[in-house]
Amino acid sequence: MKQSMAILMLRLTGLTRKIFGQSFWLVLGLTFASAGTSMGAEPAVPASSVKVGVYAKHVGNKIVYHYRVFNNSQHDITAVSIGYNTMNDEDPVNDVWELTELPSGWNPKLGIPAANSNSPTGWRVSMTTPGNIPTLGNMPTPGEESKTHAITWEIVNNKSPVLASGQTTAKMSISLDKVDINYLTGHALVTFSDDSLAAVSRGTPAAVTKDSPTAVTKSPPLNITVPIELLDTIPPTLTVTLTPNTIWSPDNKHIPVNVTFAKKEDNFDNLPEIKLESITANEALEPDDIRDASYGLDDRYLRLRAKHNGDTDRIYTVIYSATDASGNQTTASATVTVPAVAPAMTPAAIPVPATVAAPATTPAAVSAPATAPHNQTEKKKIETRSR
Repeated sequence: MKQSMAILMLRLTGLTRKIFGQSFWLVLGLTFASAGTSMGAEPAVPASSVKVGVYAKHVGNKIVYHYRVFNNSQHDITAVSIGYNTMNDEDPVNDVWELTELPSGWNPKLGIPAANSNSPTGWRVSMTTPGNIPTLGNMPTPGEESKTHAITWEIVNNKSPVLASGQTTAKMSISLDKVDINYLTGHALVTFSDDSLAAVSRGTPAAVTKDSPTAVTKSPPLNITVPIELLDTIPPTLTVTLTPNTIWSPDNKHIPVNVTFAKKEDNFDNLPEIKLESITANEALEPDDIRDASYGLDDRYLRLRAKHNGDTDRIYTVIYSATDASGNQTTASATVTVPAVAPAMTPAAIPVPATVAAPATTPAAVSAPATAPHNQTEKKKIETRSR
């Protein structure tokens, strides 16, 4: 009974922001008066018939929480409130509002920006707090603030598509500037359709009067609080590479070391958060042996002293963590070695001067031999002429 009253008041949230006159309190008075005689026969909905799951992703500098609602009940779902735990009992005093971080860009007048949320077609999302939800003996104060709240998705009107029996929706998401684990580990109040609520939640306050109390004498809708289930339970994988992984200096200088990662994108979060967790060694370190190391941050540049204390190698061990937005974490390490024995130095190659080739000598021209006479007749003619 108590949770039905709570969600009935939840559906009146929009009215509380606009109406604080006498007629509004009359509506509430009629509601509570009639509720006391009509809510006792509320049927139960098995908790196992509804599941609300969540996973988170890093998107830029924001955390986005995505919700999936599985409706295996015999009823249609018309509203889901994340971070609202009614305890499923009869006492409205012990209701718990679990969320602490506000949605990105939330404004008291404008609400949650469309760019920072997503809703099923025909649904709307809003932030609800104890200050704007009336409860028995505790009427809301205009402008009252609360340190905790809930995020509620609900149908816009009676023409909006409901989440029918057997259906699933994954179109509910909200962006935050900071991590709030309660968005992952809290509870969800699921509200099911009931035509008897139409006169209150879909009509106008003027329709409910002393002369027409029947609009609030019927049983309010079925609802149930269920724990939110984490859908992403597998941590990302991470491989760390340090360059160089062997350092040496004859005068124990600090050597720059660069860090690179090979990380596997898990099923949900493509950008897990990387942090430098620790740097240790197999021998005692002096305070100045490690420089430029920012622990708890995504630090990818280190300076390590190339020094060892004894006759064995010094081995630095550098550990990083990768944490996805759902809180699953893995760690990976890599090492940098300072050898106890100076590494053999490869002698520099001595340049060999290029051989200059001698210019080729041009042979002297050889005179062609005189052509011998071809026969005796020619020989006689030559002799005759010489005489």
